[in-house]
Amino acid sequence: QMPMFPGGERALMQYLASNITYPQKARKNNIQGTVVLNFVVEKNGKISKVEVVRGVIGGCSEEAVRVIEQMPPWEPGKADDVPIKARFTLPIRFRLE
Repeated sequence: QMPMFPGGERALMQYLASNITYPQKARKNNIQGTVVLNFVVEKNGKISKVEVVRGVIGGCSEEAVRVIEQMPPWEPGKADDVPIKARFTLPIRFRLE
């Protein structure tokens, strides 16, 4: 069983939408794109080892990392009903409207 953000995918999208601040530099220079992050959900649900797999300039990558590092604990992944460490990949889209 894969790890899950508390409340599921919809709650994760709401968390990201309400916590990400579009970087001024990216906004000013009309920079958009998708930051792809990789991180570990530990046995206790805490997030660790956040790394940028594909970044976006203008401060977007740094903002994505900041928000991921501040996430509440997840429901950990499980194997045979036993909590395990699991790697998770998450794309975060920065789009100007």
